[in-house]
Amino acid sequence: MSKRLWSSVAAAGLLCVAAIFVGATPASATTTQTVHSTQISGDIPVTCDGPGDTAYAGTGNSVFHITVNNAGDSWVTGTQEGTVTLQTTWGGVTGLWTGHMATWFGDESNNKNNVNHATFDFHGTSTADPTKSISIHAALQVTFNANLVMTVNNATISCR
Repeated sequence: MSKRLWSSVAAAGLLCVAAIFVGATPASATTTQTVHSTQISGDIPVTCDGPGDTAYAGTGNSVFHITVNNAGDSWVTGTQEGTVTLQTTWGGVTGLWTGHMATWFGDESNNKNNVNHATFDFHGTSTADPTKSISIHAALQVTFNANLVMTVNNATISCR
């Protein structure tokens, strides 16, 4: 994945986390919030052809945890698992696939660094031709130091 694309993804992720805490002052004690849902939706910033967007939506189990301590450090993690319809591009062809998806992400921030990481797995069949199947695995990580300089930028994706 190109550094430019991943930088954009990381920046968007940072903006999402920042939006959660906009205007918030550090808590007087550590606070934690957990959100559960049976709806699953989202996207990953890659396709089987490289940079792009792979969107998914369905039902299952979705859990998000947000923790902020009195120094303003934050931890945001999420897990989604269930049956989804996924739209992806592979070989220049856009396709819809139905199957099982599991994803996990995390964002850890303090005054010294910010780490974002995620894994994504999907195994399903084509909605147009159930004899065709696809498996996708993606692992993403980006780290910024206190000066917002990217110090780690890793992304791997495999499709079969």
